[in-house]
Amino acid sequence: MNVTNKPNPDGSTNGFQSQLQVQQQNGWEQGSSRLRPTKPYPAPTARYQDIVRDANLFWGTLQAFHKILGTKYKVATVGGTSLDLHRLFVEVTSRGGIEKVIVDRKWKEVILTFNFKDTITSASFVVRKSYLSMLYHYEQVYYFGRQGIPPPTPGTPVQAHDDMVSGTIDAKFDGGYVVTVILGSEQLKGVLFHVPDNVSQSSHAEGTSSSQNLGDGTSNSQSRKRAKYAPRDPFRPKSNRSGYNFFFAENYARLKPSYHGQERAISKRIGFLWNNLSEAERQVYQEKGMRDKERYRTELMEYKSNNSTPNAQ
Repeated sequence: MNVTNKPNPDGSTNGFQSQLQVQQQNGWEQGSSRLRPTKPYPAPTARYQDIVRDANLFWGTLQAFHKILGTKYKVATVGGTSLDLHRLFVEVTSRGGIEKVIVDRKWKEVILTFNFKDTITSASFVVRKSYLSMLYHYEQVYYFGRQGIPPPTPGTPVQAHDDMVSGTIDAKFDGGYVVTVILGSEQLKGVLFHVPDNVSQSSHAEGTSSSQNLGDGTSNSQSRKRAKYAPRDPFRPKSNRSGYNFFFAENYARLKPSYHGQERAISKRIGFLWNNLSEAERQVYQEKGMRDKERYRTELMEYKSNNSTPNAQ
């Protein structure tokens, strides 16, 4: 597959091209060869209605289906439990199939039926990936009754060495680039991020990220706005911190030596650790946040009281 990209007016295209090539090597081409069988679809051996009613029949036909096509049969695990593919198949096909679910934006509705724990942040991705690899082609035969050569799996471009992928950098901002990619007949828009080495701990602790500021000058204007409204009085109480802020600061200091210059990686790691805390562990930090909030409220009342007195020093 050939890759070209039009240069930005300032000629800066290398970062975009290299990241685009990595995506092709690590995701698109591998995914297409893995998810698109080369053999024709086999004839269904059971009716859709019977498969919906009988989970054992479903598992038997699914296993045989993958064996005939020569595709990989592997059930994913979510939160330490094997994913119930029968239930997933029923939930998706009852809404018209995976393509209709995606178009109608009902994927979240499907995920909610499984009642995954909030701490399992990757559940949606894992379940969708499992459906595409394990159930999409099964759906074509046992739900739609299709025959012949399998079509491409949604979200997985067909591997074709003659395809030309072209890309343009539409805008550059502090956090990276806004890009457009032409893939066959599709035009895809997205953002490529990079994180400067000098991003401060405080910016992450406050939940800010330069990568969210799209468009030239946006980051600087917001910085000026924050500076404009920042308290000038040195005696004004320090703003309160949330439980997550305390957790972030504690772990940032611990992880920084191992992730030197990788601010985004540190933030993602801390977010992962926070999401995997038990309720009791998280409560410790939330109580710190509540105490600090009360401290700030008390100090602010005292500060305002002192400053409302004409002759207060």
